[in-house]
Amino acid sequence: MTSAPPVPAAADQGPCSAERLAGSLRTEINRLAYHLRIPATNSGITPTRLAALAALARHDQGCRQGDLAVQMGVSPASMTRLVDIMVNANWVARRRDPSDARAFVLRLTGHGRATLDGLRSESTSRLSADVEHLTDDERRTLAAAIPILRGIADRRLGADTPTP
Repeated sequence: MTSAPPVPAAADQGPCSAERLAGSLRTEINRLAYHLRIPATNSGITPTRLAALAALARHDQGCRQGDLAVQMGVSPASMTRLVDIMVNANWVARRRDPSDARAFVLRLTGHGRATLDGLRSESTSRLSADVEHLTDDERRTLAAAIPILRGIADRRLGADTPTP
């Protein structure tokens, strides 16, 4: 991925429109997300598979396959193909829902949890190396932005996103 030209911080630009700030934020978040997905990609895990594993990690008691499809915004047929791949990789266990034999409940396997934890750890290490190069002021600014970013994510994704 090529580097984009540096974008001056919003504070350096004076008042800026919500649209301009949103555009710059989207661009930089996407670039950073790409960087953080490299460990998964190198392991053959697509962004969709990674998102499904992360979604299932938030459901300790399991999640119905149809509910996961809705949560991820994919069709039931696409979810079935995705689950087949994850079951074959031993990341996910698929069982009939005891309360409705027509539905399946999905849970991460131990291998799936270990895979997800390993990828998260590697991504965190990559990001930590980048953060180490920041000044103390830059780190404080970044830390102050986290609750703001979390609030935006919660409004977009729902408040069921776990807070570390």
